[in-house]
Amino acid sequence: MSSRKLPRADVDELAERLIAAGVRIIAEPGPLNTPGGGYGLRFFDIDGRVVEVSADVATRGHRRLEEREAIPVRLSHCVVNSPDPALLRAFYERHLGFRLSDTLYSTHMGDLMYFLRCSPLHHSFAIARGPHASLHHASFEMRGVEEYMRGTGRALRAGTRLTWGPGRHLADDNTFSYFHDPHGNTVEYTTELAVLEEDTWHLGLHDVDDPLTQDQWGTAAPMSEVVAKEQFNDPDVLFTAPPV
Repeated sequence: MSSRKLPRADVDELAERLIAAGVRIIAEPGPLNTPGGGYGLRFFDIDGRVVEVSADVATRGHRRLEEREAIPVRLSHCVVNSPDPALLRAFYERHLGFRLSDTLYSTHMGDLMYFLRCSPLHHSFAIARGPHASLHHASFEMRGVEEYMRGTGRALRAGTRLTWGPGRHLADDNTFSYFHDPHGNTVEYTTELAVLEEDTWHLGLHDVDDPLTQDQWGTAAPMSEVVAKEQFNDPDVLFTAPPV
């Protein structure tokens, strides 16, 4: 499930457009009974995962973080696997206005990942080619490289399995450390995701066989079939809305 926050009238307008386009609606616009309340609707994307669009959700207060305190400050981005990433990309571009920032590709396998943005941030959503519809990873933003490295070290000391990293990607220029949580989902610590000058940005094609594409620093193990399979994760339950 992914979420975008919009003005309430935009939620209503989006619902009308989705219904007219034949998108399967789970719940039409109305009050949300989840933490923070608000107003929203839920629908299935073309793969069958649940998308929620909301407005007027309350902002939760938090304490001031201390310098070097390794606590994520926000959800940076979410990446999903799809057996037809081009079709899913078209769905999100058409219905939610996402724009393509960069593409990862292989000369042998074609396009492997689309980075999509809905703000000047390089991406808040991405779609990877996978054997089934599933979560690829959810990424948590740290305040800086110091906090990112301390968070990575804390996870390692706690016995959390590191699947790839630490390193720094090329396409979005962000740091990465990928772990598996207790339920087997891939999660990432990151920071310094690129902010684009949208008027002058040119789409990039990045070859995954170039070591710099995956890791500019050269500190992470090379991308391999084993690492890629770690991020396939378990198949999603599709076209079934959770009771939220």
